[in-house]
Amino acid sequence: MLHVYAGLNLLYCDARARKDLPEDAIDISKTPIGNLTDVLLTVFNHQPHGKSVYIGFLDPILMLSQQDEARCRRVFRSFHVFMVCSNPFILPFSWKNGLTSLVVVGQHTTLQDAETPPPLDNGGTAHLPDKV
Repeated sequence: MLHVYAGLNLLYCDARARKDLPEDAIDISKTPIGNLTDVLLTVFNHQPHGKSVYIGFLDPILMLSQQDEARCRRVFRSFHVFMVCSNPFILPFSWKNGLTSLVVVGQHTTLQDAETPPPLDNGGTAHLPDKV
């Protein structure tokens, strides 16, 4: 069960994701990318299924090998995994099948003058559930 937070400002995405995390979530966001898959599998093997894991910022196609992407899928089927990415379109297709929610995070902006059209990115969030 994958929960993805995406937006232009990754700090806002991170703050929103951390706000939505359950209190007992396991935070592995400071894990180096080379060890991420091994740490995820360690959590998978030693924690009860159904827990929440926060992996922080990850663009999987750019940052993980195909073998690591495949190894991570097992964790997504058993845990609630929260992550931040810059663009949800670059998630591997197999990960998109396990996507539970996609939250698009906007950035607060101010209107400079009355003639300027309202900003598209107004600080709101859009939650796109898997069932419509």
